[in-house]
Amino acid sequence: MQNGCLYIRVSTGEQLELSPDAQERLLLDYAHKNNILINKEHIFSENGISGRKADKRPEFQKMIALAKSKEHPFDVILVWKFSRFARNQEESIVYKSLLKRNNVDVISISEPLPDGMIGTLVERIFEWMDEYYSINLSAEVKRGMTENALHGNYQGSIPLGYKHVGYKEVPTVDEEQSLIVKRVFAMFLEGSTFTQIARWLNQNECHTIRGGAFESRTVRYLLQNPFYIGKVRWNYYDRSNNCYHDSKDVIIADGRHEPIIDMDTWNRTQERLSKVIHERKPRDVSTCKHWLSGILICSSCGASLANSKIKNVRYFQCYKFTKGICKDSHYVNAKDAEQHIITGLEAVLENRSIYHLNIIKNSQPDNEIALLNKAISKLDIKLSKIKDAYIDGIDTLEEYKDNKQRILQERDQLTTKIHELSEISPAALSREDSIEKLFDNIRVSLEILKNESATYIEKGNAIRNIVEKIVFNKADNSYAFYYYSHS
Repeated sequence: MQNGCLYIRVSTGEQLELSPDAQERLLLDYAHKNNILINKEHIFSENGISGRKADKRPEFQKMIALAKSKEHPFDVILVWKFSRFARNQEESIVYKSLLKRNNVDVISISEPLPDGMIGTLVERIFEWMDEYYSINLSAEVKRGMTENALHGNYQGSIPLGYKHVGYKEVPTVDEEQSLIVKRVFAMFLEGSTFTQIARWLNQNECHTIRGGAFESRTVRYLLQNPFYIGKVRWNYYDRSNNCYHDSKDVIIADGRHEPIIDMDTWNRTQERLSKVIHERKPRDVSTCKHWLSGILICSSCGASLANSKIKNVRYFQCYKFTKGICKDSHYVNAKDAEQHIITGLEAVLENRSIYHLNIIKNSQPDNEIALLNKAISKLDIKLSKIKDAYIDGIDTLEEYKDNKQRILQERDQLTTKIHELSEISPAALSREDSIEKLFDNIRVSLEILKNESATYIEKGNAIRNIVEKIVFNKADNSYAFYYYSHS
């Protein structure tokens, strides 16, 4: 009596593959007839996983690890076909050799092998045929998908803002989600960073198309997706290797779906993306060591001054200088830098002089009102549904009253918020008004920066509320403030 294990794998839904249950039944029947004892814990099954790469198969790796262990729990691995074990000849030989050294055999119950050298040769032929089939199938699938993409047919998960209406059917616009997409583009053009947009979306309980939370990378991907202007894109990203394909291999064709974003918004977005992706950007303060990290800039090379500590003394230094790239040291004690920043802001308020001001147009209230109105429409639908549930006898009168009161309270809160936002003037502020608004923001920020009990995150948010960057010139020990204000 031998101890054995079963390895079951189904990579696709094609007709040539037996189901996991069918494979298990045949393998157990073979084990019973050949006096091989199978422990339930030693049945390893993987569904929908390719056999091309072993490191992508967790159950396979678990089985191999057990086979190599000192306990030696089984002497033989049973598979339905050798192609279930691997479709990569090189990996198949490596793992079978490893198992052989640990006195574990691999047996295909549907592909019996003769003894001796002839059996080894036949096994290699099976492995070569399995790999050829896998490579050829991949090429055929890719060829078909390429042709499909060239005809403007979408083949992938539907992006946020659209609804899947059926197999091979043209996606339709989801009105509620499309408002979120438009809001993302608007916020980015107003000057918000990927991280800031992601946090706003998560705070407002917006979700990705898969129902998850937004991240900076998902916001960036959304802004670069040409699906929103009526295009389809294929072969853009290689998920197996986590890398982007060369632009010459990417197919972009006119789609058949309705666009959400107009071309002017798209072009301006791509123009800003080309700048912010490659230019220096202030880091989000929660990822920094100091509230000035990512804000202080080297006057010689434009790189950020990194914050470090030696013997409990914090300091800033150009990170490119530490790598030998920048020729000028910009060392400054962190305490000295903090004091210069506070003194500089106090002087601005006293002298009422602003240099390097960037005024950013703000259309946030209108966008938020649109989202709130959409939320009210959803509540109205809920009101209609709970009334129908009461009329149909599904809910009691008490349940109907409680649900109605709760929804009406929520509706009143949204209506109040709309009135508050409506009071904000839609007209852009003049330059003088923008500067006055900036002075007010500087006063508020100064109070936080001078407050010893304020956390570094609170101080970091305060300084980022008024400046894009502060350029430090070591030669004359000066600090140039680059402010911004929303109109």
